[in-house]
Amino acid sequence: MTPCDAPLEQLLLHAEVIEHITEHMYGCLPQEACGVLIGHSRAASRTLTVTQFIPVKNTAESPLHSFHLDPVHWTRLALTEKGLVGLFHSHPHTSPEPSREDMLQLPSFGGLLQVYVIAAPTVSAASGNHSLQLHTYKITRGKTRLESPDPCKVNTLAQHNAESYALAPIPFDIQEG
Repeated sequence: MTPCDAPLEQLLLHAEVIEHITEHMYGCLPQEACGVLIGHSRAASRTLTVTQFIPVKNTAESPLHSFHLDPVHWTRLALTEKGLVGLFHSHPHTSPEPSREDMLQLPSFGGLLQVYVIAAPTVSAASGNHSLQLHTYKITRGKTRLESPDPCKVNTLAQHNAESYALAPIPFDIQEG
């Protein structure tokens, strides 16, 4: 079973992870922040627990409105980090909903991960404290039937199945300690 096949029903985020994400996101403003999530899942409870956040440099050409994980750092993490379960990035100027660009990038890492987390900055008017609006998604996998570009060609399959990925909202809770 691959990470995307695990039936998740809840995401638990350690409070320290939320603090680290918040600090990183505000430190990167006005640019988008990004990083990876480390954790473990429990099949019996259908829960995934995120225990660590690792910031990754955003190397996008237009980092104010998009993100690209630093390819060297991302590759190193993907090959060596045990417990890689998710991806985080921020939307500094919009709500934390998946954008068209987010969905276009999803196939490049969807098969490796289970969750996708997007945050947007919010400043509490009462206290002036930095906080965030957080939306969490599980990555789901399916098959898409694609038409061949030239169905009239002999010796060419007219249709084939390709992996496709989608994001489905998943509830989260913050775990203290």
